[in-house]
Amino acid sequence: MSKFHWNIINVFGNYEKTFGDHYLGATVGFNQEDRTYKRVGGIGDDLLSESLNDLNLVVGNRQFSGGADEWAVRGGFYRFNYNFAGKYLFEASGRYDGTSRFPQHSRFGFFPSFSVGWRLSEESFFDNIRPLINNLKIRGSYGSLGNQEVGTYEYIASMATGQLNYLVDGQRLTTTNPPAPVANTLTWESITTSNLGLDVNMLRNRLSVETDFYIRDTRDMLSVGQQLPGVFGAGEPRINAADLRTKGVDVSIGWNDQFQLAGKPFSYNIRGVFSDYVAHITKFDNPDGHLGSHYVGKRWGEIWGYTYDGFFSTTEEAQAWASIVNQDQINVRRVQAPTAELRMLQAGDIKIMDLNGDGIINTGANTLDNPGDRRIIGNSLPRYSYGLTLGGSWNGIDMTVFLQGIGRRHWYPDRNSQAFWSVYSRPYDSFIPTNFPSKVWSPENPNAYFPLLRGYTAQNAELSAANDMYLQDLAYLKLRNVTIGYTLPQAWMDRIKVSRLRVYMGGENLHTWTKLKTDYLDPESVMSDPTGRSYPMGRVYSFGAQLTF
Repeated sequence: MSKFHWNIINVFGNYEKTFGDHYLGATVGFNQEDRTYKRVGGIGDDLLSESLNDLNLVVGNRQFSGGADEWAVRGGFYRFNYNFAGKYLFEASGRYDGTSRFPQHSRFGFFPSFSVGWRLSEESFFDNIRPLINNLKIRGSYGSLGNQEVGTYEYIASMATGQLNYLVDGQRLTTTNPPAPVANTLTWESITTSNLGLDVNMLRNRLSVETDFYIRDTRDMLSVGQQLPGVFGAGEPRINAADLRTKGVDVSIGWNDQFQLAGKPFSYNIRGVFSDYVAHITKFDNPDGHLGSHYVGKRWGEIWGYTYDGFFSTTEEAQAWASIVNQDQINVRRVQAPTAELRMLQAGDIKIMDLNGDGIINTGANTLDNPGDRRIIGNSLPRYSYGLTLGGSWNGIDMTVFLQGIGRRHWYPDRNSQAFWSVYSRPYDSFIPTNFPSKVWSPENPNAYFPLLRGYTAQNAELSAANDMYLQDLAYLKLRNVTIGYTLPQAWMDRIKVSRLRVYMGGENLHTWTKLKTDYLDPESVMSDPTGRSYPMGRVYSFGAQLTF
């Protein structure tokens, strides 16, 4: 049983005043929230009744659990607006917030924002070009927000309790673990965004363009701090450790028009959107450039991996390479094979490139200066997101089409992504696509996609290590929606006393164009679940009617 108790207080006041070409507006308010959570539960074995749910009916092992926590936030906010003749626009706002998630001396933070706009098309010098450019607005903004999303008591040292998994004198002893290190300097993570925008309407407002360029700085980012040596004996606590800078652009272009088709107006509209961004770490305490943590200059989402150079054509070629380069650290599963013949590199195995020329394939010191034989092979963040909406109507018929996609996003298949690896992940896998044998290397199929078949190589051998040979591009284009409708003539509706009747049919998720080297994974699904085990996105068809009286 769980119980949440919320207390929320919101108090605010508004003021508006217009005099001549001037407009003033102001809002001031106060906000407070506190939440209490309580949970009590129990489980047990050997329930005497399947229809009754009382714990007294449990005759086997009983286990009870519980938990509780509480947090609160409090703050004030304001907003001020000024507008002169619809040409000069100004807004300022801000919040002063405190949270119980941080120590008392660092609980409060101030987060101001402001924006300005200038409608050049309202100026007198714009009169001669207004028939061509109907609206032109330049705007800029600077704003900050605070993030408090850490554990409720993360700044307080706490001791976890539990029980041993074995018996001592017939009993499971209760244990108490020493507290993990905490940071008593935790405070707000601040996100500040500088934005420059341009809005244009042209050609009798048929063409519209909205463009935004922004820089977002995440300062005092809540993250694990500098990596500590294993002899420290505990994990690194989360602190305000890093700064992150993101640069991006958003563009929206639309076109609306109509013309006569067979003596009746045909209206149509097109709208496309595009966005892109990159992010880099600009501050972090990692003087050794250890790749297991952040480092200054790191591009967010980067994937480090090995360079694979295809398959050995013959066993002699494989053995000649093995005499020069030791790649056994990666080929763990092969090394554990039951016979000497299977333990040796042979035709159909993968050739791993020795990039640093030291004769062994490994991660080196796992630092920027010595990453071993790895390099940056891709990036897991989406690039070049876009969408396109098409619409039109004629003689009561209307149609809309929506397409959406991304231009690039890298993903290395998870070792448990059996829809991709199949028996390379787990030999007992019951999911084997009909075309899978044609993708497996053999002397008769030397140009196959997958190497010589060895079970579990995607679990603990060369296929489990990120590499450029099996790195996937999740770029896709989806036909998200198509809807076709017909509105019956009004003269027909007047006879039956109905204002409007429209019938329609539509389809969702109708087709996906993708670069994935498998037909059994959806590129969007693996973005949220790297194993690809999430429920697949289905194709949906619908039919309906809209009736207005």
